[in-house]
Amino acid sequence: MYSSKVFFSIIIPCFNVEETINKTINSVLNQDFVDYEIIAINDGSNDKTSEILNFFKFNNGIKVITQNNKGLGAARNTGIKMANGEYICLLDADDLWVSNKLSLLYNYIEKYASNIISNDEIIYNQKSLFYLRNNPPHNLSNLLLVGNSLSPSAITIKKNIFNEVGYFKEDKNFLGVEDWDFWIRVMHSNKRIAHIDLPLGVYRRDIQNMSKSNKFNQRILKMYQYYSEYFYSMGVISKSEMLSGEIFFNIVNYLNYPSQKNMYYLSNNVKKCRARFLVSLSFIKIILRLIIRKVQGIMLTLLKYKRLKCIAKELL
Repeated sequence: MYSSKVFFSIIIPCFNVEETINKTINSVLNQDFVDYEIIAINDGSNDKTSEILNFFKFNNGIKVITQNNKGLGAARNTGIKMANGEYICLLDADDLWVSNKLSLLYNYIEKYASNIISNDEIIYNQKSLFYLRNNPPHNLSNLLLVGNSLSPSAITIKKNIFNEVGYFKEDKNFLGVEDWDFWIRVMHSNKRIAHIDLPLGVYRRDIQNMSKSNKFNQRILKMYQYYSEYFYSMGVISKSEMLSGEIFFNIVNYLNYPSQKNMYYLSNNVKKCRARFLVSLSFIKIILRLIIRKVQGIMLTLLKYKRLKCIAKELL
């Protein structure tokens, strides 16, 4: 862990995470694999995050970078550029890893020489557990039309990939969706994402999370509109797929936040795209993909519930 060149660099962006960062860092320190470094980026926190990070810096040798608040994408990029590892492991400051994650990843990479790897996770809140399939999309249109299906804390990337496809967006207008933007660019570059179908981490939803906000859902919609128009002009998706996807994301936005304003956006969108797209083959395919993913998650949760509960109990 203390050598200059390491196999894994774990990048943890931190902004006002005093309630969760202890457990997150300890879940890395408890790994049974030792050839790694931890880089925590204090992105302008004004709570006790800095004090906690400095404790780990002096007692466990983690690297701490302090900067003014620039947002999640910029914080990740700062850590990635400072990393000495051959592979970059992303980890959000409220998520947790099982103790053999890095050793399993290392063995998988040694066997298959994969450049990008995803793994499954456990969604945890105070009332329930759910098996989250971070199964990579088959193609670019799947990723675009159904939305982001990859969790950052479950992704490992060979560092040189960033030189090929670029880094995370640093514009705060992309806050919370910069990872989806990055995966779209990865898929557009014809990079293959391998997958380990094991739950190697806990994705926490028992705390305040930006994915719960209305602004976050609006950013998703804007991101979709931007990329769908671009890939339609490139011939990657059809007009039917583009319009069906827009209706789908407007519906999701309204279901998450059933406000009068969001209903207005949805009704206008349906009128603009014409209601026939609600029964088009493209729209049906989008809904079926979402249903299949949900059903897979439910089935895996039921089959593996005891194991998921043991993992969550051990880490939390």
